Amino acid sequence: GKRWTFAGAGAALAAFGVVCVRRGAESWRDLGLRMDNLVPALGAAGLFTALAAAGIVAYAVLQNVPLWRSDMALLLPLYPVWGIVQQTIFQGVFHRRLHVVLRSAPLEVAVTSAAFALVHWGNMPLVALTLAAGICWSLLFRRRPNTWALGLALGALAALAHPLVLGEAPLGRI
Repeated sequence: GKRWTFAGAGAALAAFGVVCVRRGAESWRDLGLRMDNLVPALGAAGLFTALAAAGIVAYAVLQNVPLWRSDMALLLPLYPVWGIVQQTIFQGVFHRRLHVVLRSAPLEVAVTSAAFALVHWGNMPLVALTLAAGICWSLLFRRRPNTWALGLALGALAALAHPLVLGEAPLGRI
């Protein structure tokens, strides 16, 4: 049941983004879908991703979880696409709008991160992981607003965390 909710919400949000851009309310650049800062954004997001991935792998080794499952071959290319969508929504739209309303960087980061964690409600380890990652991604977005880089980071970490930390097979929900 939840997968249809995700599909519907994803389609609605994608349509909203297209309408905003077509009306001139937002540009793709405003949403963080930009190329001018991609290389430095990839560097910063890559460093965070490498450190977090090392933590995920270390956890799996300590828990005697096999480091490779066949479904990871599909998760690694699929999750970054979904990650870009999520980061565009949470950072490019939500975080940017909070900046207009709140004008407090720590509060904007906290609210954006909490909202990102709350959409994962029902799985408390995932809520904790997404809260921690959401804080880092919000801080990175403030410094280099690029949702391509953040989405790739989210995708890579999700592809590792679901099977190695959470013991889930996300493709089984499709």
